[in-house]
Amino acid sequence: MIPVFNEAKTLANILKRIADQVDLLVCVNDGSQDQSLTILKKFCQKRKDVFVVDLPHNLGMAGALKKGFLFVLYLIQKKRVQENDIVVTIDADGQHRPEYIREIVRYMIRQKADIILTRRDFSVYPRYKIWGNRFLTWTNSLLAGFKYEDVESGLRFLKASTLPGILKYYTGVKYSCAQEIALISARSGFKIDNRFQVEIAYYRAGTTVWDGFIVLGLSFYTFARWIFKRENKIELNLDLMERSYRESQNRSRKKADLP
Repeated sequence: MIPVFNEAKTLANILKRIADQVDLLVCVNDGSQDQSLTILKKFCQKRKDVFVVDLPHNLGMAGALKKGFLFVLYLIQKKRVQENDIVVTIDADGQHRPEYIREIVRYMIRQKADIILTRRDFSVYPRYKIWGNRFLTWTNSLLAGFKYEDVESGLRFLKASTLPGILKYYTGVKYSCAQEIALISARSGFKIDNRFQVEIAYYRAGTTVWDGFIVLGLSFYTFARWIFKRENKIELNLDLMERSYRESQNRSRKKADLP
């Protein structure tokens, strides 16, 4: 599953590399203003197991992931995905190498883990980012009751069966996804592994110090909601899900019907 926001420069290359590693691909277009949606639709025509969820407005990384998780639950209802299947989330900007996917899936199976959160090699990161990550990881570890090495990596592996438990407390605001998923997963009792280290192709600036404070605040907010059992009502938004499924299937059929 790939959240996409204005990634036209890297998208075509990364889509092919990811699709070669997986059985089914879900792309969440997060209100892109460039040619990202056009690239996604064209790619969908080339492969039958590619789905595009097109969001009319930008929800941010965390919000786009939430819609993607809900679409996976919809695919479970459609019997296109099984609860023991592994859901991989990866960024569309090329920072993470898709070629890691199969190796990490094998590692996940050996470890009998429910969730693998990869740990990044920070050699290409500026020092202030490293210290910021350490602080957020330390804070999340305290709230989660689990010692993490790196909670902010966008390359993660989750059994589909963990998604309902995560979505019960997941808010999905701005860049809160990594912190929330790590915290909720640990407090839900899932077996987590945060030891697999991955190299980062390049460092891409984007988040600000203010984003860090927002993420930190949402970590405490999510923890409080877990303490007081303030659960979300999980709603699939069937109109969006059915339209995304139907349109994606129709695009692949049209390509198949061409002489």
